[in-house]
Amino acid sequence: MRIITISGASGSGKTTLADFIHKSLPKSLLLSLDRYYLSKKQQIDKNGFCNFDEPSSLDTDLLKEHITDLKNTGTAKVPIYDFTISERSGYEDVSATGTIIIDGLFAGAVLSELSDLNIFVDVDLDLALLRRIHRDMNERGRTLQSVTEQYMNFVRPAYFKHIATIKARSDIILQNNNTPEKFIEEIGKVWKLLK
Repeated sequence: MRIITISGASGSGKTTLADFIHKSLPKSLLLSLDRYYLSKKQQIDKNGFCNFDEPSSLDTDLLKEHITDLKNTGTAKVPIYDFTISERSGYEDVSATGTIIIDGLFAGAVLSELSDLNIFVDVDLDLALLRRIHRDMNERGRTLQSVTEQYMNFVRPAYFKHIATIKARSDIILQNNNTPEKFIEEIGKVWKLLK
């Protein structure tokens, strides 16, 4: 069983890439790192603060346990995370027999010792911010002010502190500074490595 991680800034196109690979690889499992966020209360209890842009906001022990389960038995009961209430809303049985694709801000860092291929999606941060504004306002009902304040106070600083460093350790770096169609073309350039 092969593990592929996809890391990058918020709004870089990680989910687009993960979906593309998942649909292109039969028997693959797509597992978002977002499933493993701790609730706000759990973060405060553990870290003394709540910040979803810090690696410590994740339950990495549970994630690694589930990856081990998937490798050993082919199944795991993984959490379902609800961002509207900032906590888990249940669990879901998943199975894997081929490739496991894990996308998330810090995937390549928290799973470096378990992964077989680490992909980094690189993007101009201004473009990433515009994508994040569009997503959060349209899909999560947030205001422009709340999105930009979170970006400046948490998202951008965390990128330079935790995420940018993953790029140098990645096996593949894909640029996503254009249209989704151009990004798919970029993916095609490295498709042989993904198969």
